[in-house]
Amino acid sequence: MSMLFRCRSSRPGFAAFRLRTIVLWLALVYAHGCKDSRQATASNDELVIAAPADGYNTEVGSDLGIYPVNANIYETLVRLTADYRVEPMLAASWEFRPPNTWRFHLRRGVMMHDGSVFGAEAVMWTMQRIARQGGGTMGIGLESAQVLDDSTVDITPVRTNIRLVEQLAHPNWSVIGAGSEPMTRPIGTGPFRFAEYVKGEHLAVERFPEYWGDRAKLGRLRFNFTPDPNTRVRLLRSGSAHIAFDLPREITGQVDMAARVGIVTSAVGGYEALYVSINGRTPYELGRDSTIRAAVANAIDRQAIVSRVWSRSAEASPTVIPPALLGQHAKEIRGRSFDRALAARILDGSGWIPGPDGVRVKRGRRLTLTMVVGFPNPYIHKPMPELVQAQLKAVGIEMRIVQLPDNAAYQARVRSGEGDLWAEAGGQNDANPCFLPELLFYSGGVGGRPTSYNRLFAPGPELDRSIEGCRSATDSHTIRRHASDAMRLLVDEETVVIPLAGTYRVWGVSDQVRGFDPHPSNLSQRWNGVWLNGRGEVRRGDDKPYRLVPQ
Repeated sequence: MSMLFRCRSSRPGFAAFRLRTIVLWLALVYAHGCKDSRQATASNDELVIAAPADGYNTEVGSDLGIYPVNANIYETLVRLTADYRVEPMLAASWEFRPPNTWRFHLRRGVMMHDGSVFGAEAVMWTMQRIARQGGGTMGIGLESAQVLDDSTVDITPVRTNIRLVEQLAHPNWSVIGAGSEPMTRPIGTGPFRFAEYVKGEHLAVERFPEYWGDRAKLGRLRFNFTPDPNTRVRLLRSGSAHIAFDLPREITGQVDMAARVGIVTSAVGGYEALYVSINGRTPYELGRDSTIRAAVANAIDRQAIVSRVWSRSAEASPTVIPPALLGQHAKEIRGRSFDRALAARILDGSGWIPGPDGVRVKRGRRLTLTMVVGFPNPYIHKPMPELVQAQLKAVGIEMRIVQLPDNAAYQARVRSGEGDLWAEAGGQNDANPCFLPELLFYSGGVGGRPTSYNRLFAPGPELDRSIEGCRSATDSHTIRRHASDAMRLLVDEETVVIPLAGTYRVWGVSDQVRGFDPHPSNLSQRWNGVWLNGRGEVRRGDDKPYRLVPQ
């Protein structure tokens, strides 16, 4: 049953970064376009965005309007720039007060969507809400936030964590109006306020006239949930959507002589990787064997995968952390190079002998691994699983592919542990270099609670020490060193993670759209500077037109 939810309130310095734009015609996926009664062409004051499947949790405590689609209803104390630094947002400034406290001086004169004035009370409410949900990787407790006055708040994590400011850039920690909840009373400070939500269909927001910053140029945004990426392409071609995201990465290499849309990509902000179950139980315990993990990594040709299908939307990378966050330490992570002969020798030396059909056997057991595909959706990975399957077959490893319909099914499978290799397309959504290693591979779990991920993938004390060192470091060099140490352990030494590519965010953009700058973190995408005007070009801001001509 669809869920309809409407609400109306009573009152109505972005860092430069590299923009990769590939001016192409989209593939001729559907010759006659698409007419969808739910997703009709909108007026020039409404931007229609074709988004992936609805991933919102509809219970109290949910992140409606924040994750997985950030509709700019809410804002964080600090914002994440495109080069992974933090800038002031609702906090005008902040200072560290040893041993473990950050003092935030809040922006004055900010109006919330219900007509109240933003202040320390909203920050207190938000921190307590985070604490009730487990405290996150920040380690927030019920008494972590202390109000000094209406515009000054101290935040002290329950454990040593000097990375608090970088973590607060994650939109999941957006400030929510005191006494409100996204699913029952969505009150934020963003350039758009909540308008309507129909579960499984769309989320709509409207311009907030009293926004404290640069007011939205559009009156309304409508995010239409469209699970199938080819349907999102068709909606663009037919004019039923102005923008679509999470498009198939291989589409950037295709040409369409009829469409009036362009492909725009961000800098590297995401990744495609395989995680190996190193703590799996029979029959999914083969990943416990370090020689099998090494052979799998050596058998995969990352460069071939990128160049054949993702050449304009990804680059071969040995790390899941964006290189911009690691600085000079990024080069310390090498990744296992493609070497099919070496992979075969490793397996030979471990007693895995090719059987009659080419699949290796040891003590009567076939070398068969299961790859599970589904996060954040199964479509974004295509055709990687089949390519890896063929590459592993060449060294005698049989791989079965289990494709799950959505993230919910994938997470249930992670909890069950039924898999050997886990395909994920993830991303960095805050400015903490250790965000991903801590979230997925730290033995202590999230907020001190074990998770399904660390039960399957956590390598143990050495990685934990790197994470704990990252939490307590005070200078950027040491922070990055700890993060690179963590990745080097995961990738080069233990082979828990097999990175395949650093990925760009891929957006399809109508030639009517102006002012759209793709952020490498989809969650940090800003919409208040976007508008609709005319046809014939895709622009970055007010200049630099990218004409739509065949390549």
